[in-house]
Amino acid sequence: MNVTVIGPGRAGTNIAAALVRSGHRVTDAAGGSQASRDEFSRHIAGVRMHADALDAVTGADLVLVATPDDRIEYVVDELAAADRLRAGIKVVHVAGAKGTEVLRRARLAGARVAACHPAQTMPSGAPDPDQLVGVSWAVSAAPADQQWAHQLVTDLGGTPVDIGDDDRVLYHAALTVGSNAVGAAVAVARQLLMATGVAEPGDFLRGLVNASARNILDRGAVALTGPVVRGDTGTLAAHLDRLDDELPQLAADYRRLMAVVLSRARPNMEGRAAHAVDQLLGEVAAPGQ
Repeated sequence: MNVTVIGPGRAGTNIAAALVRSGHRVTDAAGGSQASRDEFSRHIAGVRMHADALDAVTGADLVLVATPDDRIEYVVDELAAADRLRAGIKVVHVAGAKGTEVLRRARLAGARVAACHPAQTMPSGAPDPDQLVGVSWAVSAAPADQQWAHQLVTDLGGTPVDIGDDDRVLYHAALTVGSNAVGAAVAVARQLLMATGVAEPGDFLRGLVNASARNILDRGAVALTGPVVRGDTGTLAAHLDRLDDELPQLAADYRRLMAVVLSRARPNMEGRAAHAVDQLLGEVAAPGQ
C-alpha cells in the first residue's frame, strides 16, 4: 500500500518505519513542526513532506493519523470537507482512548476506517521497528473492516485484539496506569535511592521491578508484598518519619503510593492490620480518597 502519515511525531515515525520494513511504501507525511518533519524524513527514505495534510493524501491507499488525540477529528473532518478522501481509501488513527467515532466524516465520505493502538511506549530517538514486534494492538472497526485492520497490525508484527468503541477509554486508562503510573512509582523509588548516595539506582531496581511486575501480571494483587501488606506499621512509621524529616517533597508521594497498595491489598488483609495501616497513612488512604 501507499501510505500517508499525518502526524510525524514519535508514534508516526516508529509506525512508519515498521510499515516500510513490512513492504509498504510511506510516500507522504504531513503536519507537526518543521523539526518533527525533518526528523521523520531523516529516517523514512524518499518520503515527500508537507506542512498541510490536504496536500499529502493524493494517491494514498492508507492514511495513518498519528496526531495528538484532540486533533484527529479536526484533521479527518478537514480532509473530508475538502473531498480528499475517495471511496475505499483506508483511514486509521492510532490513539488509545478514541474509537472510530472521530473518523465518522471519513466513513461518510466512503472511506474504510479503523482505530488501531499499540500497547507500547514510543521512545524518542531513531525509530526501532522491533519494538512493535509481539505487541498487542487494540483494534476497533466495523465487522466489514476488521479483516484488513487485523492484517495491518499483523504486518507490523503485532497481535490484533478487538476492543469495542465504548471500551476504549477504560482500555486506555488501564494502559496509562500500567505505563505512566508504574513509571512514576519507579521514579520515586529511584529518587529515594539517590538520596542515600546510590549512584546507579537501576542496579537495585531493575531486577526487583521486573520480577514484581511479572508476579502481579501472573497472579494479580495477591502477589503484592511489603510492609503495607504485612500490616507492619512500625516499619511504615519509620519510613514516614524519615521522609517527613529529610525528604518532605517525596513524603506525600510515598503516602499516596502506599495508599494505592493498601486499597489493592485490603481484601486479602486481616481487618485490624488494614485499619492500622489506614490510620498511619492518614486520610489519603481512606476509602473513596
